[in-house]
Order: sequence, then structure tokens, then C-alpha cells
Amino acid sequence: MEDDIIISSEEKEKIKVEIVEKINSVLEENDESFRLDRVNVLNKNDTVKFMGNYRVYDRRKYDSISREINSFLKQYGDVEIKSKKIRDSGMKFTAVSFNFEL
Repeated sequence: MEDDIIISSEEKEKIKVEIVEKINSVLEENDESFRLDRVNVLNKNDTVKFMGNYRVYDRRKYDSISREINSFLKQYGDVEIKSKKIRDSGMKFTAVSFNFEL
């Protein structure tokens, strides 16, 4: 592995804020009520893992929302994205979780 690049706290914060702002702006543009409040960070020996999740309530808009968010997240490298349809006490939504390591 090339020189161990440790991401500074400032850089981690900047990435977390970028992700929250971008995901929330996409959700807002599509009249979704859910807002992402934070991205979690897991510091590992040689990488930093960023993790988060959001919900999409309007299934008709899911594809376009996820396409836009996924293409944004991919700028950080290899992103693992999982989604599943959920029905919870009458509410239907798609829960999406993502993570990537830098």
C-alpha cells in the first residue's frame, strides 16, 4: 500500500458535511420528508470507513433519487450500497444504506 494516508479530522468532517448536504438536497428537491442527520465514521488501522443511511418514501422517485445520490457517492471511490423495501406500521419506504472506505 502506498504511504499510509491518514485522513485528518478536518477532512473527515468536510466529507461528512458534503455527504449530508448533498443527500438532503436531493431528497428535498424530490419532496421527500426524510433528512439525513449525520454520517458515521469508523477509524480502522489503515482506512476510514464512512457509513450512512436514508429513506425514500415515494417509490416512483426512488430510481432517480438513488441514481443521483449514488453517482455523487462514487466520487469517493468504491461504495457499497444496499436498499430494501420496508413496510412499517402502515408506512412504506425504501431504506438505503451506504458505506465506503478511504
